[in-house]
Amino acid sequence: MNTQEVPSYAVFDDYRHHQRVAVVVRWFVLIAWLFLVNYRASLDGTLVALNAMGGALALLNGYVQWRIWKGQPITLRYVYALSAADLAVITAGFGITDRFDNARFVFYYPALLGMSILVTSRFLSFAIVAMVAAAYAAISMTMDPGVSFSLKEEKVLIARIVAMFAVVAGANLLARIDRDLRREAVEAERAQAERNLELQKQAMDAEMAALAERSRIAREIHDGIAQSIYMLSLNLETCADLAERQPGPLRERLQTLVPLAKQTLLETRHYIYDLKPVLSGQQDLATMAQNQVKEFSTVASIRTNLSVVGQPRRVEAAIAAGLYRMLQEALANILKHAQASEAQVTLSFKAGTVELEVRDNGVGFNAEQPGPGYGLDNLRQRAQELSGSCEIVSTSGKGTRVSVTLPAQEVEDEAH
Repeated sequence: MNTQEVPSYAVFDDYRHHQRVAVVVRWFVLIAWLFLVNYRASLDGTLVALNAMGGALALLNGYVQWRIWKGQPITLRYVYALSAADLAVITAGFGITDRFDNARFVFYYPALLGMSILVTSRFLSFAIVAMVAAAYAAISMTMDPGVSFSLKEEKVLIARIVAMFAVVAGANLLARIDRDLRREAVEAERAQAERNLELQKQAMDAEMAALAERSRIAREIHDGIAQSIYMLSLNLETCADLAERQPGPLRERLQTLVPLAKQTLLETRHYIYDLKPVLSGQQDLATMAQNQVKEFSTVASIRTNLSVVGQPRRVEAAIAAGLYRMLQEALANILKHAQASEAQVTLSFKAGTVELEVRDNGVGFNAEQPGPGYGLDNLRQRAQELSGSCEIVSTSGKGTRVSVTLPAQEVEDEAH
């Protein structure tokens, strides 16, 4: 998984979000620092040094803000560098100005707050604040004007140092809680992704098992039932031919059984193809239509031709399945009702659509009032479900034309 796919809350070595807060706070501290340093101040070496330190810290802060604006990572070295610069500048400022009497000790608190938010190690955070407190205490007690024990100023010093530790402890605790919550979110998302992958694998395994079982059943039907029905239809045709020489009830009964046997054989073979994974992308639509037309022509003894117009292409599985089923149904209607001797199937590939047309030279019917069992509603419903259209034109004695148009975008071949 590349970094573009990782949620921002899952990237623990990029401190841009926390550093953005520290950068804003630092700008306010720097503005206050430079104002207090220069307000009603005399120009001397101390003023120059304090301004130089503030300017250097402003340059560092500006560089980090530029990296944040550019979306560049802010790693731990930037965190350490800026935090060290903050504390060093404040401590140095105390050392060269009024020491303990300097009221700008409050700058320590936002600086330590920013450091402890970014440095999540509790040991390191307390080690840093301990060093800062020790330096501040040493400067306050050893350099003029110093801490007056007679005025009990050591209490003020202790309170300031305790406040430093309190700020660091509170901020560090909040940062650790935030980090722990993010880790829990990452772990939960990872666990969910693993469960999803396992479910997908189980679904694929189940689908493969189902396809294997379908192929097995299809082979059994083809080798057993279909062959028996085929032999039955041949024998019935032979008996019907023999009965032609002796008109009577037997001939009429046999003539009725022959188309029934052919219809049963055709439907059985349809079930075979339905059970096979022919619509899984292993064959293109034109090839499947050719196989279906050939099967129909052989079983029904109706001369049927297929014409393919345009460049054949692979289409979505749902479109291929729907068109294949509608071709089956249209051909089955010809066998059941048309009494046709010839049929023509045309498959046209056009820009954004695929069209199927099935014509026959049969007896036709009144398309406005079709008889029961024609399955016309099924054809129209299938087409509507696939956002397409189905037109049926028929006149008594002049045959029937079924035209289906479905939206069909080309899909890429997949390896099997």
